Amino acid sequence: MSDTNTQYDDADVIVLNDDEIRVAVENALAEADCTWEELQAQAAEGCFVSERARRTWFIVSTFEPSAA
Repeated sequence: MSDTNTQYDDADVIVLNDDEIRVAVENALAEADCTWEELQAQAAEGCFVSERARRTWFIVSTFEPSAA
C-alpha cells in the first residue's frame, strides 16, 4: 500500500464565484496600472511595460472579460 499524502494535503482551496473572479481580475489590473486591452496588446507584442504587468497577464489571461 502506498502513502497517498502529499505536501498539499493541508492546503486551503478557495472557490470563487463569477463576481468574485471579476473583482479579483479588476484589482489585479488596477495594481498593474493597465487595462485588459493594454495587457492583451503587450502580450501580443511579447513586451510588457513592467514585471508586474507580465505577472498580471500570466494570472488573468485565462479569464476573458464578459461583454456585460
